[in-house]
Amino acid sequence: MLLIMLIGVLFFFSIMGMEIAWAIGLAGFTYLTLSQFTDSATPMVLFAQQMTSGVNSYVLLAIPLFIFAGELMNITGVTQRIVGLAAAMVGHRNGGLANVGVTTNFIMSGCSGSALADAAATGTVLLPEMKKRGFRPAFSSAVIASAATVGPIVPPSISFVLLGAIVNVSVGQLFLGGVIPGTLMFIAMFIITWWICKSRGYPTEVRATSSERLNALAGGVSALIAPIIIVGAIIFGIATPTESAAVAVFYVLFLGFAVYRNLTIRQVINCAASAAIATSVIMLTVATSKIFAWLAVKENLGVHLTNGMLAISEEIWALLLMINFLLLILGMIMEILPIMLVLAPVLFPLMTGLGVDEVHLGVMMVLNLMIGMITPPIGLNLFVISSIGGESVIDIFKEAVPYFTVLVVVLLIITFFPALTLYLPTLVFR
Repeated sequence: MLLIMLIGVLFFFSIMGMEIAWAIGLAGFTYLTLSQFTDSATPMVLFAQQMTSGVNSYVLLAIPLFIFAGELMNITGVTQRIVGLAAAMVGHRNGGLANVGVTTNFIMSGCSGSALADAAATGTVLLPEMKKRGFRPAFSSAVIASAATVGPIVPPSISFVLLGAIVNVSVGQLFLGGVIPGTLMFIAMFIITWWICKSRGYPTEVRATSSERLNALAGGVSALIAPIIIVGAIIFGIATPTESAAVAVFYVLFLGFAVYRNLTIRQVINCAASAAIATSVIMLTVATSKIFAWLAVKENLGVHLTNGMLAISEEIWALLLMINFLLLILGMIMEILPIMLVLAPVLFPLMTGLGVDEVHLGVMMVLNLMIGMITPPIGLNLFVISSIGGESVIDIFKEAVPYFTVLVVVLLIITFFPALTLYLPTLVFR
């Protein structure tokens, strides 16, 4: 009964529009309060203890550092340089600036690790230009919102750092596991954009000359070094994810102060403040989700979920389909972080016990939740792009349906062909 109440309170407050961290916290607090009137009261002190232990993780220190690095990249003009590189390489092909947006987000994904950051950065630069070229505004917004979903799949990834901390999976293996799926997402979205733009007759850019391409490459290569440093250091055991994130911050600071010479101390302070605010929201959600996950385990949510799924089918492929369906639905109505924090401790023991590789499951889970970022009513990418471009969320989603479709196809391919995810981790780590 208390388990039903715990989940019910969470969904009630979430649907009412309450901030998710408070909704999760109130659900846990309500459970603890009501348990005092039962024969097996749960000590109230666990609320503070579990919240504290939830954020007491060295790996989680990488999150504010990656966010800080992303803020600095936007200030120093890294985004504009990457857009210029993408435009020089693919702008003349069918798709024009739309596929420049797809390509830019793929390149940016190797720098920021955040879908929202990539959507905001590329949307601010490209949406006005696409409007000038005659692209339908809702379509332009849909392209950027959808293309940004690749951000947390290609390393480095804040979502993989969080997942690694939650279920104790190697972050380096998760990073490598996301490379091929992220590339498939990019190829699928590039092709669908090429087809839509060709059928609608959208304009292309003037083909860049060889010298212009070399100049664009020279301008963008310094930005492309960042993901090589971050991922390489983690994969080859030179640094932890947290240490690599710190190196990324110092590298971007070096670019801003010594190479580009467009960064000031005041801007650094402002970026640090923005990163601190964003981190506080994430960490509060992590803290409250810890008590929720602990209570869910105490109430045997995993056992109930396992029994329910196994009652339907004991086939691995069927269980994976059910998990995909569950995560896709939840991704439409809840934010990514609480879904990972609540369900990962339940799903991972179940599926790994049945022989599913933890890296494969982790990549599949994050890809599911990325698709949720372009589906209303809680699709955060849609809201970010809507605030930048001024188009309604529903209009953007209508144009994003082809992207939603191809991303689901990629998800199914990744689900049923785990070798695509596990090839690189196996090659390097095993």
